[in-house]
Amino acid sequence: MGNYRILPLLVLLGAALCPLCVAAQEEWTGYTSMRQISQVLVFGGQVWSATAGGVLRFDPGQQSFTRYTRLEGLAGNHVLSLAADEQGDLWFGTEGQGLSRFRPAQNQFDPPFLQFRDLRIDALAAAGGRVFVATDRGISVFLADKEEVRETYHRLGDLAKDIQINDLVVHGRALWAATAEGVAWAALDQPNLQDPESWTTNRYLGPTSNLLVHGDTLLASSVHNVYAFDPQVNGFVSDYGDTLRVLGLGSFQGRAVVSLENGGFLQRVGPGMWTRQPAPVITQVRALSHGDSALWVGTREGLRALAAPNPPPPSEPAANQFYEMKLLRWGELWAASVPNDFVTPYGLYQFDGTRWQVHDKNTGLPSNTLVSLETDAADRLWVGTWGHGVIIRDSSGAWQRLNHNNSPLRGIGGKQDFVAISDITRDSTGLMWLANVQIGLVVMDGFPPDRGLVIENPALSLSPKRDIGQVVIAPAGVKWISTETDGVILFDDGSTPFDPADDFSLLLNQVFDERLTSDRVGALLLDRGGRLWVATNSGLNAVRGTYSRAGRSFSVESWRTYTADNGLPSSEINALEQDDLGHIWVGTEGGLARLSPQGEVEFTFTTNNSLLIDNRVKSLLFDPEKRELWIGTFDGLSRLHLGESTSSGGDGLSVYPNPFVLESRGSPLCFAGLPLGASLRIFSLAGELVAQLDGVPGQGSLLWRGQNQAGVLVGSGVYFFVATDEAGRSIKGKFAVVGSQ
Repeated sequence: MGNYRILPLLVLLGAALCPLCVAAQEEWTGYTSMRQISQVLVFGGQVWSATAGGVLRFDPGQQSFTRYTRLEGLAGNHVLSLAADEQGDLWFGTEGQGLSRFRPAQNQFDPPFLQFRDLRIDALAAAGGRVFVATDRGISVFLADKEEVRETYHRLGDLAKDIQINDLVVHGRALWAATAEGVAWAALDQPNLQDPESWTTNRYLGPTSNLLVHGDTLLASSVHNVYAFDPQVNGFVSDYGDTLRVLGLGSFQGRAVVSLENGGFLQRVGPGMWTRQPAPVITQVRALSHGDSALWVGTREGLRALAAPNPPPPSEPAANQFYEMKLLRWGELWAASVPNDFVTPYGLYQFDGTRWQVHDKNTGLPSNTLVSLETDAADRLWVGTWGHGVIIRDSSGAWQRLNHNNSPLRGIGGKQDFVAISDITRDSTGLMWLANVQIGLVVMDGFPPDRGLVIENPALSLSPKRDIGQVVIAPAGVKWISTETDGVILFDDGSTPFDPADDFSLLLNQVFDERLTSDRVGALLLDRGGRLWVATNSGLNAVRGTYSRAGRSFSVESWRTYTADNGLPSSEINALEQDDLGHIWVGTEGGLARLSPQGEVEFTFTTNNSLLIDNRVKSLLFDPEKRELWIGTFDGLSRLHLGESTSSGGDGLSVYPNPFVLESRGSPLCFAGLPLGASLRIFSLAGELVAQLDGVPGQGSLLWRGQNQAGVLVGSGVYFFVATDEAGRSIKGKFAVVGSQ
């Protein structure tokens, strides 16, 4: 589990002044999966892996993992490449987030190098104070001491411009590149490597994935072959070939090794001579280590080893995709990995606060495409699948199924057995409402169902085979239903859910009201004030209106739209949530925004101004008991603690250090765990105002240097404070001040 806890960016700027404040506060927490490994490096007795969720360091002696994400200083969580330089520093290349340098001696990252932002860094090689950075815009020479790009090589010989580069090595005073069209190399002492004529290429190899310097020999692997460079002919000669696909090229115990698609391994015993390496079968290999007593194998499912004990199995999500989430009554978090079958599915994640468990086909479920979550009146978890109906987890942990054979649900396709469920929700009476894709809306009275009804698309004002998405239910029982291309549906069952005679539906689209930003609706929220929030691919709509059952009409009282032009990080809206103070949280493709109860954009979180794990926010879930907002993204899961909202101090509030020792250049006093944006007043025992600290939008921590309103250090004694958020709710506490000696 990639787990991190750290302060927002504004507080981090003061961490040098108040380092212990960081340990006292846990506003942001995040979780990533580091199962999917792209490269492996043995360095300093540790095994470093570039993964889809950050950097994973494994200590073979301690059998322990250390995880690094962007909250520890990485440029981004999706790490594609890594390399070590002569100074003992490590370099990490990310997908679109820049280049990072980690200094093991200080156990810290430098600020990310953003010269490579928006580029894929597929390979790195370090030599002579230079880091060669292979991106989708060529090979750049990055000067480590000056922290700048010196030059970039866009064309390598006769290969295509900005060809995809899969691996880089420095060998024999030359730079070698494995590319999608073969291998290219150039002597580094040439005056101008930007000239394509400076490069030699060998296209005979075809797409080449890996390079390995083994002794004095350079090896290169292609799809089914391994080639060795022969200096006498200044080219590559075949060293191994077979019909089996070569997945990785590495070395250990003095011999080169390849991994094959059947899970086997071969070792090189001499030029052109390869024999089977005794080893267990390991499939889905993506990387092999170079030059150690053990062979470390990076796979899609984690780190494995030959000639050494295997690392402990991972306890983390299967991937970094988080869509619909649900908190069960006893505090467990469940998350679906996908919204439909257009995205690679990874099943269902269960988190008990410490460990993750993955539920998928490998654990007995009928599908990995699990998309929607709800609990019934008996606290059983209902999971909507894309194609296999509903699976229900009973009190024993066993899974039961509802599909077209044993429930009102219907299927589509040639055999009409593909039962796709896009959403499940429970009404105030305990009835379960399910969005049955391309069929309509289904209502059931529980599990197993005694009563059920299908409200087909035409009864919802939709054409047959149109998709419906999310279902939200108003206190009066009216259902609001999102659609993929047709707007929003108002559906009223007349308070007789199993009798369709008095049903009524109305389609709210751009024909109904041209102010609707798009008919492509992704999410809905009905707030406590009665406003309907409609998220589309082109903006957010806040609609207040009145529905008349007698008149079978909906009259609009107010309509307000929000886009990137008036404060949102992006106009493509994916998720909506309301917290206990009435704020509306808006998840977009460009970040997270918070709107005030009055509907004003207060602030936004992005990866540039906060510790949000990724800008592509796909789902939101508010936990009112802990006042925490869960934020599901395409690159991991964030959890934001919103501070306490009680009238007295709570467990989330920290004042540190206490007592506070006044020093002219000492660390400030840190108030952490405040409601986001709260201002703070400090009073003497006599009730006199000593100091006032203005709140910062989106920040739940404030620093005080012990000065009163006039800028003079206060005297020793006990002081009270009151922190007040924008809704007028307060947190109170006290602390002691000690004068410097």
